[in-house]
Amino acid sequence: MFRRLTNALRRLWLRPSESSLSDRQQSLPGGTEPTVATPRRSRASVAEEASPPVRTSRPRRPAVRIVAHGAAPHVSNRKTSRRASATTPRFYDLHDDFRAPNRWEPGDPLDLEDKEVGDVWMFTAGRPVNPPGPLHIPNEQRAAPLDFSLAGAGLTPVVHPRVAAVFARLAPEDVQLIPVHIEGQPEPYFLVVATRLIRCVDEAACLEVLRYGPGDGVPARVGQYRSVRGLRIDPTQVGRARVFRPWGWPVTLVVSEVVKEALEKEGVTGARFTPITDTRH
Repeated sequence: MFRRLTNALRRLWLRPSESSLSDRQQSLPGGTEPTVATPRRSRASVAEEASPPVRTSRPRRPAVRIVAHGAAPHVSNRKTSRRASATTPRFYDLHDDFRAPNRWEPGDPLDLEDKEVGDVWMFTAGRPVNPPGPLHIPNEQRAAPLDFSLAGAGLTPVVHPRVAAVFARLAPEDVQLIPVHIEGQPEPYFLVVATRLIRCVDEAACLEVLRYGPGDGVPARVGQYRSVRGLRIDPTQVGRARVFRPWGWPVTLVVSEVVKEALEKEGVTGARFTPITDTRH
């Protein structure tokens, strides 16, 4: 398992760059309009009025939450009701549960000639792939099979047929399911290719976000994410997608709460869910 993680980190460093970043929008500074002072009125003028004076509420200052170094301040909209925040869509990072002892370790997908199919990251880039033909996956650890695994150094999601059926039913427009044979298994498994790449990382809500700089030795990736700790996404940017990968950090496979609950209901083994939606504001 540790060798597989080491290979994944090594290849992540050498992973091809994505499309260049578009110009970042400059966010408007938080602020409120100045209060207009009202002239003082005499008691006589007040008595002549038929209705009581209208109260003018003091403008509220936007609440600024302190975030990690390198992230922009996050301005909280206090006018949002608690009911609205309670209905905010929730999303989760679906990843391998490495806590399981003696778990099997499927490798990277291979073709009929036992060669890796194109780029090892092609199945996790957040876009559709051309059908590569018959595939098989070597299984070094002869342990009990799992319903969900991240295979090889490319961390390609590979799932049991009943898990694939959940994705096909709940997110048919978000995934591409590619059959693959795993050594030692009588039935075919499926690679889950998330076909959507969405700009949704909420940098202000993350614990830490680091970007590649000119001095990092990777000119093609300057400005892109180098490290993201405590990932949080902005659900308002997701739209109707239920399965996708975040732009700039496609190593994460994101699923909606609907998909998560369906997989848990199926009793899927090998999967672990980490919430990545900031619902505190």
